[in-house]
Amino acid sequence: MLVDSKMDLGNGKEEIMLRRSMLFLKRDYRLDEVLEMLDKTSKRIQQVFEESKKTAVKQTTTYEQVLSSKKASEAQKVRALIGKAFELDRLERLSSHLSLLYTLQIFAFKVKVLEIEVSNIKEKIAKSGILDKHLEIEGIKKNIASLKILVEAQYESLKEIREKQNQDLRYIF
Repeated sequence: MLVDSKMDLGNGKEEIMLRRSMLFLKRDYRLDEVLEMLDKTSKRIQQVFEESKKTAVKQTTTYEQVLSSKKASEAQKVRALIGKAFELDRLERLSSHLSLLYTLQIFAFKVKVLEIEVSNIKEKIAKSGILDKHLEIEGIKKNIASLKILVEAQYESLKEIREKQNQDLRYIF
C-alpha cells in the first residue's frame, strides 16, 4: 500500500507508521535484489561446475592413462599427477563455492520469511490498537510527570509564602 507523500495524514501516528512501512518496503526491495543476485550467481556457478566436471573427468582419464603407462617418463607422470590434483582441487573449490552460495540463499530466504512475519505481527499490533493504547499511556505518563513537577513547584512556592508570612508576623509583633 503506497500513499502519496503530499497527502494530509491527519495525525503524527499515521505518518510515523507510513514512514516505517516505506522504509520496510525499501529494505524488502534490497533483499529481493540480493535473493535474485544469489540465484543468478548460483545458477552460473552450477553451470560452470557441471562443465568443469565433464572436462575434469576427461582430463582425469587422460592423466590416469599417463600414470599407468609404462612408456611415460617420470617427468610426464609427475606432470600428470600434478594436473590431476589441480583438476580435482578446482572441482572441490567450485563445489565449495556452490555450497556456500546455496547456504547464503537459504539464509537470505529465511531472513525474508522473518521480515514478512515481523511485518505481519506489526500489522496485527497496529490493527488491534495496542500501539495506540501504548502511545496514549506514554502520553498520560508524560502528563503525570509534568503535573508532578508543577505540584512540587507549587508546594515550594507555598512553603516560601508561609515562611515569608511567618517572618512578616514576627516583624509586626
